[in-house]
Amino acid sequence: MRNHAKSGFFKVGDMRTSCALVALAMLTSLPARADVSVTVTTTPNGGNYAPKNVVALWIEDAGGKFIKTFDRFSQARTSHLVAWVAAAGAGDADAVSGATRPNHVNPITATWNLRDRLGALVPDGTYTIRMELADSNASQPAQNHQGTFTFTKGAAPETQSGLSNGGFINVSIDFQPVADTCNNGVVDSGEACDPSVANSCPTACPAATDACMPNELFGDAATCTAACTVQPVTSCADGDGCCAPGCTPSNDSDCDGAGNGDLSGSCSAGGTGGALVLFGLAGLAVALRRRR
Repeated sequence: MRNHAKSGFFKVGDMRTSCALVALAMLTSLPARADVSVTVTTTPNGGNYAPKNVVALWIEDAGGKFIKTFDRFSQARTSHLVAWVAAAGAGDADAVSGATRPNHVNPITATWNLRDRLGALVPDGTYTIRMELADSNASQPAQNHQGTFTFTKGAAPETQSGLSNGGFINVSIDFQPVADTCNNGVVDSGEACDPSVANSCPTACPAATDACMPNELFGDAATCTAACTVQPVTSCADGDGCCAPGCTPSNDSDCDGAGNGDLSGSCSAGGTGGALVLFGLAGLAVALRRRR
């Protein structure tokens, strides 16, 4: 443990504490998680294997760009969901898939967590929920039921009900911005980790390769804020392997008297698992490292 009392640097507002507070503040200032729930009743299209049917539900942005498949019921007949295949690709790995549906008795209810297929939270804006149903050996989108519905992701909740389009009826859409909930099995926006997600909350930090830039653990798993953060050494101490900027051989045995430069006072972060990565060390130069 470094002896901070040895140096007169940063008497007002220790840099390590400041960097930790910056990291935790950024965690709590990120946008809240939100979800949109969709319920829809399907209808027959008169195909050659009705009442059995295959269905896909996916999201596109306002420009028609594919965002994510959030529900799909198909196995062997997936290729007949022609519009979905064209939008998502036949090998869409993120598609949740169930078995071919035997009939239209039970409505479909699906929830999208407002993240794209790479797991990134999408920005506010208008999104289209697209639906396709096939009950024949379709080769063209026009042979299938096609439904489109829109909603707006923003700060306000939005509820729609009683919608119908393209063979899909009794459609309801419920968008509700909700606060992040720690320990819910998801590393939500605003969280560094979640204890219910394996290996996401660090309990120790990897050793740093630079003695002047050690990794330190801030936050804790109980509040989903545990993160390994690089904390630049700012004080002068003997035998720790670091000659911090501003230190000299007279107050730090790790210095050789070649000059040390100035410390700009930024924060940077690194870590493992769900640790939040903070970028902020541009302009900081560590001029000397221990020389034996």
